[in-house]
Formats: sequence, structure tokens, C-alpha cells
Amino acid sequence: MKLMVSGIGGVGGYIAAVLCRYYPGSVTLIARGKRKKALEQRGLVVHSAVLGEQTYHPAVTDCPADAGIQDVIFVCVKAFSLDEALAALRPCVDEHTVVVPVMNGIDHADRTRAALPAGRVVNSLIYITSSYDGEYAICHASPYVRMRADSPDRDAAALVCRLLHHEQAMECTIPQDMKSEVWKKYIINCAYNTITAYYTCTTRGLLEHPERLTEFQALLDEAYAVAIADGVQLPAGLTAEIFEDMMHYRNADATSSMARDAMAHKPTELETFSGHLVRLADRLGVPAPVSKRFYQELLKREVGK
Repeated sequence: MKLMVSGIGGVGGYIAAVLCRYYPGSVTLIARGKRKKALEQRGLVVHSAVLGEQTYHPAVTDCPADAGIQDVIFVCVKAFSLDEALAALRPCVDEHTVVVPVMNGIDHADRTRAALPAGRVVNSLIYITSSYDGEYAICHASPYVRMRADSPDRDAAALVCRLLHHEQAMECTIPQDMKSEVWKKYIINCAYNTITAYYTCTTRGLLEHPERLTEFQALLDEAYAVAIADGVQLPAGLTAEIFEDMMHYRNADATSSMARDAMAHKPTELETFSGHLVRLADRLGVPAPVSKRFYQELLKREVGK
């Protein structure tokens, strides 16, 4: 089987490590520039709370077409780079290829289906705390990795779960209601990524400021209201459960990918979270004043860079 991962950051790097561990010799990584050079010279180095200290040496290329048609491709780039990544991957996709976008947001599967003339697209989401260091080693900190995958093509979704579901590495299952699962994570991201990027802070930077916690709850509630208006089936106490989890269980020194990008003066996924939510709220007639205020201020900062 020919397996490919595009986007070797914290998420893509961990998925690549799982594939390398269980399917050695089958994996090709897509990387460019300094990241490609580091992977070629040092291999895929992983510091993981689950996998331990590992180094793998898969094939690495900056030209996906050179690897030929693939059986399964995991696309783990940031949402704003999805179109570019898919354009480069088209020569690797035929009618049997399973393509799995693994990224933040709620529309990446639809965007992938629209961009590819062939292939079997599997929607997914992942819960993981993982990043990369200055030498492009993968630093996985969470004591778990949970992935959900689904598609109208259930055989394709089942294949993804068989590839990734391993007791010592990752839980990967098909949920009963994928749209609900995607929105549950999206609501968290719309609140947590947005507010930590706004204040460029960690979870501790929220916990120590009661007014920020009030804003966090408002962001959760507004995103939840948009989801309900969009016909998503969600439990009534979801936002209280998310808030409680952050208060008592989330690592106080952790922050979001959007906040890390903001602090590093890199492009952020502002449009994936705040922008998309605010536009959907307007379209559905749902009031979202706190989300709009955060979005407008963060947009000013992005434009001013």
C-alpha cells in the first residue's frame, strides 16, 4: 500500500509517525525547504507521550507527482493552504485513492471534494496536542490521540480507521454523527483559538482573568447557537461541559495553534474560525456580538502585519 502525508507539522508529523511505525516502507512525506532538508538528514524525529522517542526514515519529496498514484493521502496543512496542497496532489489521485483532510474547520471535506476530479474523500477530525520544534522534530504532549473519520463511502472510512487505530498509538473510529462531532470541536476552537490569539496567552492567561473567562463562555455560547441554527444535533449542556473541562483539566501552560502563530507573526487560521463563524451567523440571523468584536480586532492586526 502506498501512503502519503502532506503537511508534516504537529498533526501530520504524528500521523506520519503512526504510519511509519505500522507500515514501514510504505510512507512518503511531502515537505519543502528547511523542513524537507531536516527530514532527509535526521529523519522524522518524534518525542511523544504515547509513542516515546522514535526516529523514522520514510521517503521525502517536495514534488508529490514523483511518488505516483497513492492508495491513501492524509492532507494535514493549515486550512488556508488546502487549495495549494490539493493542486500539488492531483497527480497522485485516481478514482481509488482515499484522500483524508485532517485540519481545523468544518468545510475542509467539501472543499477537498470540490477541488479533486477523482478520489474518495473521508472527512476527519483529531484531538491531539502536538507541535514541532526548531529542528522540525514532532513534540507530542497529550496522553491520548483521538481521531474520527467518516464518509458516504463507508469502505473508505473503514480503511482509514484500520490504518490508524492502534491501541499503543491512536484511537480512530467512525462516529454515529460526524457533523455533530465536527461542530463539537469547532465550537471549542472558535472560542479557545480565538481568545488565546486575541490575548496571546496560555490557558493560564484565561484562568487568572475572570473577565476573559466570561468572554470565553460567550464565544462558546455564540458558536453553539450558530450550530443549532444550522441544524446540528448537539447536547444542551455542551458549552458548560467545555468550560468545565478548560477550568479543571486543560494544561494551564498550553495554548492554541492560532495563538502560537500570532505570537510568531505567522499567518493564522482566523478566517477558518472567527471569520467563517461570523459569516455563517449573519447568514442564519444569529446574534454573535462577542465573536464579531474579536474577529474584527484580530483582522485589523492581521492586515496591519
